[in-house]
Amino acid sequence: MKDLFAERYGYIKPSDELIIECMPQDVINALCNCFNSLENNKDVDYNSVNNICWLYFFNEKQSDYDKYIDCITDYLDDDDIEWYHKLSLIDFVIKVISDFYISSLQKFIKRINTEFERLNYGYRIINNLVTPITAREEVESIEEAIDNAKDNIKEHLNRALIHLADKEKPDYRNSIKESISAVGALCRQMTGENDLGKALSALEKKQGLLHPQLKVAFNNLYSYVNEKQSGIRHELMDEDGTYVPTYHEAKFMLVTCTAFINYMNGKFA
Repeated sequence: MKDLFAERYGYIKPSDELIIECMPQDVINALCNCFNSLENNKDVDYNSVNNICWLYFFNEKQSDYDKYIDCITDYLDDDDIEWYHKLSLIDFVIKVISDFYISSLQKFIKRINTEFERLNYGYRIINNLVTPITAREEVESIEEAIDNAKDNIKEHLNRALIHLADKEKPDYRNSIKESISAVGALCRQMTGENDLGKALSALEKKQGLLHPQLKVAFNNLYSYVNEKQSGIRHELMDEDGTYVPTYHEAKFMLVTCTAFINYMNGKFA
């Protein structure tokens, strides 16, 4: 709860920093509560979900399965398990629910996202993937672009999100590449031009469609992605390279590119 007495009168300074790359006990407790709620959902056979996790996430034998033991919450509550493996379990459970209990999926995701936001936890479930994106506006921008995109653009955005959302081996370089590729695909679709620079120029010439400064901004972003120093659309740089893309740049590019796609779709609507 925001604006409590201790915060209002300066006894506690609210942190603006997001909690990332760990899983505090309060987040674990909240997740366990979400799963307890799922267990009480009459539309979901929680024992089946638990059993599927036992067999295909934990890779255990069916003969050892005990329906009276919740292997999901036990795993989340195990201090010896790394935080990213716990988030991988959340990904897996969401996939199971989407395959077998789709009607209950959005309610489950909404509850987890609400808890993550309440606890200032630096992850959200977007497009059924646990992702290190947090601001509500950012989440909405990405989801709107993916929901409304045609197949080729949707594929680029999904790949960008997957590269960014990988908890163990995130690929920020290719996430950036896929984000700008989605913009390129949209602009080619709208203009018939194969080159993004030419496509942006064509869009600028259509009165009221693309402001000249927006054209300049995205030309500059495209130049950044293509420059040899960044190595994003060129060969991968070695360990002694002068520049390696970071999470913050990949997140910026994904949010910026989806915002541009939504803007252009709105103009064409």
